[in-house]
Amino acid sequence: MNKTVFPYKMHGTVKAPASKSYLQRALAIASLAQGDSILKNGSFSSDVETVIGIIQTLGSKIKFNNNWTISPNKRKELKNIVLDAGESGLALRMFASIAALFNGKVNITGRGTLLNRPITSIVEALNNAGIQVLANNGKLPLTINGPFQNKIIALDGSFSSQILTGLLIATPLLKNDTEIVINNLVSRPYVEMTIDIMRQFGAIVENEHFKRFYVPGNQHYLGCEYDVEADWSAAANFLVTAAASGSISVVGLNLNSLQADRAVMEALKLFGAEIEIQSNSVVVSQHQNNSFEFDATNCPDLFPPLVVLAAAANGRSVISGTHRLIHKESNRLETLIDTFDALGLKLACENDNLIVYGNGCLSGGIVDSHNDHRIVMCAASAAVLADSAIVVQNAEAVSKSYPSFFDDLSATMDFL
Repeated sequence: MNKTVFPYKMHGTVKAPASKSYLQRALAIASLAQGDSILKNGSFSSDVETVIGIIQTLGSKIKFNNNWTISPNKRKELKNIVLDAGESGLALRMFASIAALFNGKVNITGRGTLLNRPITSIVEALNNAGIQVLANNGKLPLTINGPFQNKIIALDGSFSSQILTGLLIATPLLKNDTEIVINNLVSRPYVEMTIDIMRQFGAIVENEHFKRFYVPGNQHYLGCEYDVEADWSAAANFLVTAAASGSISVVGLNLNSLQADRAVMEALKLFGAEIEIQSNSVVVSQHQNNSFEFDATNCPDLFPPLVVLAAAANGRSVISGTHRLIHKESNRLETLIDTFDALGLKLACENDNLIVYGNGCLSGGIVDSHNDHRIVMCAASAAVLADSAIVVQNAEAVSKSYPSFFDDLSATMDFL
C-alpha cells in the first residue's frame, strides 16, 4: 500500500496509543502469574497481537473488553509446540527464555525480516544458562529444551537488552536463586522498565549498577490490575513534527516514565521548541530551529524522528549511536540515508555518528519504507518540510506498532 502525504502544518490534539514495550512485557508476565490479571489501556498492533498469540499457544485465555483479562494456565509439559514471534524481536527474545520454563521442546519461528536477523546472541545466552538450544545456522527457527541448569549466567549485553529482559522475567520462577552477570549493556531504560513491571506483578530483582542482577528463586507473579502507559515512541513523531511546523497537544504521556524514548524531550529542548506541560498532556510548538547533538545509543528508536528534527534545523546536527540501527526491521541506518537522500537531505556517517545538514526544507518524492514501521512514520512527518507530496511505499508496515497512525495524523493536519 502506498500512502501520499501532502505538505501540511500540524495543529490539534492526539492521544498517544499504549506503549507496546510495556504491553508486550505485561502480557508475558500476566501469562505466568497466579490468578487473573486485568490490563487497562491496551491497544492492538501487530507486535502486541504476536505476543497474544504466543501466550494463547502456551495456554492462557484472554477476554477483550474495555480492559483485557488474562487467565493464565498452569505450566505443563508441551509437545510439538510452535511459537510464532511474527516480526517482533522483543517477542522472540523474551519467549526464548520463558519457553525454557516449560517441560518439553518448544520451537520458535518468525516471519518477514525476523527470519533474517541473527540470533547467535540468544543462543549463547541460553547456552550460558544451561538450556539446550538448536538453531538454523544462526537464524530461526529455534528449538529450546529446558530447564535452566546454571545458577550463574554470563551475558553480553552489547547487542540487545531484550535478551536480559527474557532472562529476568523467567528466573524468579526457578527453584534456585539466579545471578546474571552482564557486560556492555545497552538500552538500560528498557531493563528498568522490565524490572518495574515485574515488581508490580509481585517479583523482585536486585540490580547492582546494571552489571549484576540477583534474582531470588521460588517467587510467584500475582495477577493484578495493571495500567499500561502511553507510548513515547509513537508520540515522538507528533512532538517532532509540531516542533518543525505547527503545534500539538499529546494526551496521556507519563513525564516520569521509564521509557527510553522520553528522551525526545531533551532533543526538543536542544532544538529550541516551545514546550508546555499541562495536567494530562504535553504541548509542543515551533519556536527556534537550532541544530543539536544528541546521543541516541540508549533510545535508537528515536533516530527516525530525530532525523526529521535535524532536517528542520538550521545547520549541522549530530545523532550518535548508529551501531544500534543495523538489525532492526530494516537496516535502519541504510534505510534512513536512502529515504532522506530521496528527499534532498544531505547526510553523512562518521564513526558511530549520523551527521545531518539541515536547512528546514525537503523536496517531495517517493520513498520505500522497506517494511519498517518507524520509517513510515518519519516519512509522513517529513512532509511538513517538503515542497511537494511524499509518497510512502509499503506504508502498511505501520501496523506493526501503530495501526491508527494515519488516522490520528490526518486529524492534526492543516494542509498548506
